[in-house]
This record gives sequence, C-alpha cells and structure tokens, in this order.
Amino acid sequence: MLNNLKYILDIGSSKICLLAIASYANMPKVFAEEYELYDGYMDGKFLLETEIESKISRLINNMSAKLRKTITSISVGVPAEFCKCACKRISRQFVSLHKVSNSDITDLFISNKGFGDSEGYSVINYSAMQFQLDDGVKTLSPQGKKTSCLTMDASFILAKKSFLNLFVQILNSNGVKQVDFLSTSLGQAVALSKQIQTNKPIAIVDVGHISTSVCVYKGEGLALLSSFSMGGGHISSDIYQVLGMSFAEAELIKRKVILTIESDKNENYQVCSHGSLIKAPINITNQIVRSRIEIIAKIVGNILKVDEMFNGIPVYLTGDGLANFKGVKSVFKQVAGLDISEFKIPLDNSKEKFQTSKLGLAYLAKIVV
Repeated sequence: MLNNLKYILDIGSSKICLLAIASYANMPKVFAEEYELYDGYMDGKFLLETEIESKISRLINNMSAKLRKTITSISVGVPAEFCKCACKRISRQFVSLHKVSNSDITDLFISNKGFGDSEGYSVINYSAMQFQLDDGVKTLSPQGKKTSCLTMDASFILAKKSFLNLFVQILNSNGVKQVDFLSTSLGQAVALSKQIQTNKPIAIVDVGHISTSVCVYKGEGLALLSSFSMGGGHISSDIYQVLGMSFAEAELIKRKVILTIESDKNENYQVCSHGSLIKAPINITNQIVRSRIEIIAKIVGNILKVDEMFNGIPVYLTGDGLANFKGVKSVFKQVAGLDISEFKIPLDNSKEKFQTSKLGLAYLAKIVV
C-alpha cells in the first residue's frame, strides 16, 4: 500500500492539509494526514502569503518522516476562491454516420483545452456535462452509439495563474518534481454524487472559516462555481464584538449554540476557558448567529437563482462553518426557500465529519491522476 500512495495538498480557509491517499477495496482512503493552521484567504488572495512556504515545508518533512518516504509528486486542491468555471458547447460533424469512440471525446476536449486561458487563468480540469446525438438524443455515455453529429456541453475549470505559480515554486523548492492541480469543488461534487448514487444535478454549499463556495454538478462537470468571503469565522467575530469577549472565547461559545432553543431571558450558554467560566445570553447569542447565517443563506439563494435550470435541485451543506449548527436547515428554508441536506464523510461522527474537501480530492485524484 505504501508504494501506491498519492499525496494531496488541501488548501482550506483556515488550515493546509497534506494527505497521503491509498486505494482500499477500490475506494480512495486517507492513509495519513498532516496539517498546519494559517491565516487563510479572502477575495481570492492569501492574507499572509509569506507564511505558506514554511507551513508546506513542515508538512512535507513531517509526512516524509512519518512514512519514511521521499515525496516527489503532489496534487494541489485549488479552492473555489481561486477558480472560475466556464461552460462551452462543442460540436463535431462527421462525414457519414459514425460510431462514437473514446478518442472522439478526447479530441473534443483537446481541441478546446486552452479555452479561457486568459486574464491570468489556466484550465486545470475539464469534464462533460452532457452529450447530444442525432435527433436530439441526450446521454452521458455516447461511446458505441452512432451519429453524424456529436455535441458536448463541456465544463472547464480555470485557476488563477498566480496561485498555480506560487505552489509550483514552493513545492519545487521542497523537492517535489511533479505538481498537478485539482478543483476542490469538483472533487466534492464527484464524491457526493457517488455517495448518494445519483446522476441528476446537485448543488453543494461548502461554508468554511472565512470562505463559502457554491457549485452545481451536472453530468461529470460543474455547471456553476461561485464563492464569497464569508464563513463561520465571521460568526465568531460577530459574537466577540457584540458581547465583548475574546475571539477565542467567542469560538467556544459558538460551538454551544442551538438555534432552536427558546430560552428564558436570564439563561446563558456557558463554557470554561483557562479556568474561567464564560457566559453568553442564549437569546442574544442566537440572534447574533442567526443574523449572520441569514446573510449567508440569502447570498447562496441569490447565486442559485442565476439560472432557472437550478430551480428545485437538491442542495447539500458541508464544511465546518455552518453545518454543525443545530437549526441551520430551518434558517435556509425560511430565508432562501432552500431545503438543504447534510454532506459529510461516511461513517464519521468526529468533529471533522463535514470536512469533505479531503474526501472529494481523494476521489478526484483516483480518477484523474
């Protein structure tokens, strides 16, 4: 198993993880993991870019020591804040009735691989959302079927060149010779579609510490990818500003919040921090938390209204920013009219069960690397 490990850097909005991925029973599994906390990113920029190289060096050294292996190849998960999605319809007319092969599909992608390589972005992933044959026949698997015209609705995911160049430089300087890039959102979508066993369009809302991504998965690609800089850390910030406690204390109080509680005026959430008892009025704290969740829910709802084809598709919530709050589903329903379900790591009841980015990247690495 150690000889077939694949290594992935998962770039989150509060920590960077180096994962060693193994294949077990034909399924990707996280064999080993190292992580470093850092300042994260907002609006498509790292808050403290100079800290990243030392963090990654430590991750590689620690993983190499743990596994007693030299790491020379790493796939980097690119967060939605550093990506954009471009969709394109591509057609090929054949001279006569033609039996579609895998090479025909590959040729469609290759002829358009540079699509969108401009304005500081480069294509990192491309997938088919749907194929159309003669007489309007639509399918996800055109191979072996006969047609005189093959049309593909393709999804291209582009990443900022500044992000790509930064990580190539850092990894090369740490002895990593081969560097590939994967879309974190696409990976999550692949993992969820396999988990719930569906080939219908689905939406995923990943709320992290200071960033939220929204994507719609159709066929084998993303029909929509959007992000905005707001997450669970903003809820902690609201609590500490309004209630006059430290950010660390606000983080602890936040974990106690249950939005469905109807409490008396004098009831408090209580936590112990460094030997001191910290109290926060339940009613006021819930109002603070709910207000921020309402803002996030409204933004998500507006993003999914951009196209009528997204109306009524299943929406799944993941990430540590909101998913752990009891009562968050009702807020999304009331504010944005969205019926949301949970997306978490199967058979995991730990505090990391909503950190599905690593699961998604493991799936994607197994498929494309």
